[in-house]
Amino acid sequence: MKTVYLRRIIILFIVLIIAFLGARELWEIRHFKQSIVASEDLTKRVMLSDYFEGIKGTWVDTPVYIFDSGKAGGSMLWLGGTHPYEPGSMVTAYVAAENIKISKGKIFLIPVANRSAWTMGDYGMGYPKYFTLKGSWGAKKFKIGARNSNQLDQWPDPFTYIHYPSRQKLAPQDIRNLNRTYPGRPDGTLTERLAYAITELVRKENIDLFVDMHEASLMYPVVSTYVAHQNAEDITMMAAMMLSAEQFPMKSEVSPKNLRGLSHREVGDFTDALVVLMETAEPFIDRVAGKMTEELMVEGKDEFLQRAAEKGLLYCDPEYDIEFGRPMWYRVGRHLSATMELIKQMGSFYPDKEIEVDFPLFKDLEKNGIMHYLHNPETADPNRLFYQ
Repeated sequence: MKTVYLRRIIILFIVLIIAFLGARELWEIRHFKQSIVASEDLTKRVMLSDYFEGIKGTWVDTPVYIFDSGKAGGSMLWLGGTHPYEPGSMVTAYVAAENIKISKGKIFLIPVANRSAWTMGDYGMGYPKYFTLKGSWGAKKFKIGARNSNQLDQWPDPFTYIHYPSRQKLAPQDIRNLNRTYPGRPDGTLTERLAYAITELVRKENIDLFVDMHEASLMYPVVSTYVAHQNAEDITMMAAMMLSAEQFPMKSEVSPKNLRGLSHREVGDFTDALVVLMETAEPFIDRVAGKMTEELMVEGKDEFLQRAAEKGLLYCDPEYDIEFGRPMWYRVGRHLSATMELIKQMGSFYPDKEIEVDFPLFKDLEKNGIMHYLHNPETADPNRLFYQ
């Protein structure tokens, strides 16, 4: 009998150890903090809840970095992290936040638009929790999040998600997808309230240009593409033409009127902003890819994607080549240059909305890499160092 009790105690002890280790890992993922050494041109840092108190104190409340030249001109809201399992968008925002030099107009930058989705991983996908970039001053760790808001923050999903206000029926999990819940509503779910807060920022700050950065599967036809609301069609077509002629291939498409909840549809319909979503190629999202490793996230080289390319199954432009892959610097560089081209074209079409700003571009990252433009938090000015 004593042997039986001893065995049970040992088993219970082992179970408790495993539970503790698992809980500790989940706690670390949820509470991970990313450092940002803001540019000297940062005017102020506020919380998104300053524009809508309905998200104050929740896991979707997120920092907004404001760069105001003090000179009249256009305004832009720049989003990374709408889908945090597409980390190239967030790294782009970090690079911008640390290097923006602005002399006309105003830029509002949100590096992690859906912070709740950033506090978890994508279940069942085998993704690593983090990836690391290395540079001359050391290494910097970045988190890979999920597509939708954390179920710890919003639960349960309905049998069918009915979008507000269109009443279009969407997949159940899309009720936690920020890019299916615009324009949001103040008394809705947490993700709907997040979408409403972002839309309120656009309204209250009279935003001229709304840029929503994403990464897409190489097997998705809209990869390497601008998707624009009809009111931004002219600037995106010209931007795509200029990029394709001078830097890298870029396509332009117009937002479908019958696909609801997306930023490029709803924010364009419900505000006066020119709204554009951008997609660059992320090998992690493709289901045909091999083992999900940090190296794949950083370098984008995969033999299965190479075979898919040889079969003509990929849409990325230029054509996928395993020797080059789709490295992080390339994806971030595309987003930086694609955003800059939109800013230029907006100023050309609408001179009163001109923004004069400088930040690293594709050619700079191609030459120097990402870490050259990110600063060491250990030696940074404490007044410019933020954790989020």
